[in-house]
Amino acid sequence: MGIVIRQSIKTTLVTYIGFAIGYINTLFLFPLVLSKEQIGLTRLLISVSFLFATFASLGAGNIPNKFFPYFRDEKKQHNGILSFILSIGLTGFVLFVIVFFLLKDVIFDIYSKNSPMLLEYYFYFIPFTLIVVLSTIFESYLIVQQKPILPTFVREIWMRLLVMLGLSAIYFGVFTFSTFTDSLIIYYLLGLIILIIYVKREKILFLKPNFQITKSPYFKEMLVFAGFVIMGNASATIIVNLDSLMLSAFSGLGSAGIYTIAFFIAAVIEIPKRSISQVVIPIVSQANKEGDTAKLKELYQKTSLNQLIVGGFIFLGIWCNIENVFKLIPNGEIYAQGKLVVFYIGISKLFDMATGVNQEIVGTSKYYKIDLLFYLFLVVVAIITNLIFIPLYGITGAAIASAISIFLFNTIRFLFLLYVFKIQPFSLNTLKVICVFFLTLLVSYLLTPFNNFVVDLILRSLIVLVLFGGLILLFKISDDVQHIVNTIYLRIKKLFY
Repeated sequence: MGIVIRQSIKTTLVTYIGFAIGYINTLFLFPLVLSKEQIGLTRLLISVSFLFATFASLGAGNIPNKFFPYFRDEKKQHNGILSFILSIGLTGFVLFVIVFFLLKDVIFDIYSKNSPMLLEYYFYFIPFTLIVVLSTIFESYLIVQQKPILPTFVREIWMRLLVMLGLSAIYFGVFTFSTFTDSLIIYYLLGLIILIIYVKREKILFLKPNFQITKSPYFKEMLVFAGFVIMGNASATIIVNLDSLMLSAFSGLGSAGIYTIAFFIAAVIEIPKRSISQVVIPIVSQANKEGDTAKLKELYQKTSLNQLIVGGFIFLGIWCNIENVFKLIPNGEIYAQGKLVVFYIGISKLFDMATGVNQEIVGTSKYYKIDLLFYLFLVVVAIITNLIFIPLYGITGAAIASAISIFLFNTIRFLFLLYVFKIQPFSLNTLKVICVFFLTLLVSYLLTPFNNFVVDLILRSLIVLVLFGGLILLFKISDDVQHIVNTIYLRIKKLFY
């Protein structure tokens, strides 16, 4: 776990710096300079482009996760795997453009009534989708070679700094909203260029086609894998974005804007999971290749416990201060309608973290096809639950539907790994964390709110830090957390002695 811990700390640090920038953007600048409809539109432009890219890439970005260990050989330019996945991605994009034009009338019919503004930017999805397809491929190529820091920096910090620049330009009257949406495409293009330059600098930009890859014993399996991944990733992306898409269709871009703000507040909980996943993927893939179940079990249990601790800490910090959080947001009384969205999304993200790297284990194993069945089942569940709960409860209904999907998905994966691999992520320490979690939540609930929300925010945050954090360390629940805290303590101590 040494390399996992070191790289996870680095990627998590970069991610949280990015979150701090994202916090300023999403919870301050967006509500300050944009209307809720414009916020909803911005969210859809990005999320729908990522959804389209999932189909357009034809699974190219996921091929290295499973098959790179079989082609790794820098002297042989990794046997042409980069040029191979790029050719798949570009072919898929051409097919996407054809379908995109064929479905134009259908999409216009769905959104013309409640979200007509979206249709004004319909053709922005073409360049945006191409950029996302290529960025995903280069990110994956770097991550499987255990170089996750720069891709994380570009995605989490660089892009958000540029968005901050664009929002500030609107505030000072330099940009109109139309100019800002134009600039979004340029921002993502610059991010792609940085990734390509970095790959070249690392001397791993191997673009020369190697047709021997088509004679590889893994070639057919890669194509089958890509086909399953398209459907699996598309299903996963649909599940993630379905709530916003259906809210826009049912209730308009304004509701999507409020949902975007609330969702962002809750989504910070899963940042450590995303960072750990990027580091763990090549290790899990190698363990699956070697049939090393003991290694998979170790990664499964350690990531589960550590993610539950970190995710629980963040959830408590947010939910115990939820009233204060909305007071910090410009026009917070409008976006406070999303309070329960934060709870339902937050608790489902916490459960997702508690189930460890189940997705990485199944997705890089020989059972990856089974994962597709899970995804397809959950797409059906997500559509049905959104159709039921959005008309009943609006934005809260969308959050409930999303939470149900996440809980079901992870429960199914948990049962599958328990049955097939005979491994599960929980232990007595998991129960200890849950007990400390609810104790902290209870103490915060019993604390009478202060009139001064800043004082209230500080005291509740201290309760979470001292009670939850303190008890986790006191009972020595996680060796990894204990080691990280001790290391930080010793480094701080050296600064003063």
